[in-house]
Amino acid sequence: RSARLRKWLGEEPGDKIGGPVTMKFFRQPLSDRRQGGMITNSAVMTMTSGPHETKPITRGAWLAGVIFNSPPPPPPADVPPLPKPEKEDANLTLRERFSAHRERADCAGCHEKLDPLGFALENFDPVGRWRDDYEGGLRVDSEGVLFRRHAFGDVVEFKDAILKERQRFVRALAGHMLAFALGRELSPSDSPALDRVAEEAAAREYRMKAMIKAIVLSEPFLGKPVKLALRREALKP
Repeated sequence: RSARLRKWLGEEPGDKIGGPVTMKFFRQPLSDRRQGGMITNSAVMTMTSGPHETKPITRGAWLAGVIFNSPPPPPPADVPPLPKPEKEDANLTLRERFSAHRERADCAGCHEKLDPLGFALENFDPVGRWRDDYEGGLRVDSEGVLFRRHAFGDVVEFKDAILKERQRFVRALAGHMLAFALGRELSPSDSPALDRVAEEAAAREYRMKAMIKAIVLSEPFLGKPVKLALRREALKP
């Protein structure tokens, strides 16, 4: 492996390659808060973009579904795709070109939810590079309001707004993990257990171990209520 890769993996130059390996993760300090984290990762930015321009709605839908576990419904079948920019659109930003979709009554609800999420990341181009302006010279507008509560002017303030909704994010993560543990989609009857998992994680400083333990001890995971007490007793340290 290269010296740079060894540094990231925490290996010493003389370490042997092969056999069982325990990979350690190290927090990498960043001076620029625009970077760092999963949301602004260049792989995510590229995955949620087209080959020539970003797709704010795709990015917003990814954030809604993956980060907040609240995926939007599919768009109406008769909604046409965003037309390619014409010469007369040269003075319009991508946000302004989307205005026609937002004006439709059957589209407005989803756009109100997705637009703030997607356009918050508009300073990242289709491959995740930072930009202040579009190629035509127009200024990128990434302002928005998260969940109708937290106004932000750029991606740094957007990240701060997400931190203000920490419990919402934790419940979303717990939902993903519980669904994975159960091997099925969650149903409304799982909500009480999901609430308890999120509360348990919050009570223990949002540690991953606490969340995993709460999921393992949850009623949906353990199965029938008759066996619940016995299995909990068996799992006690």
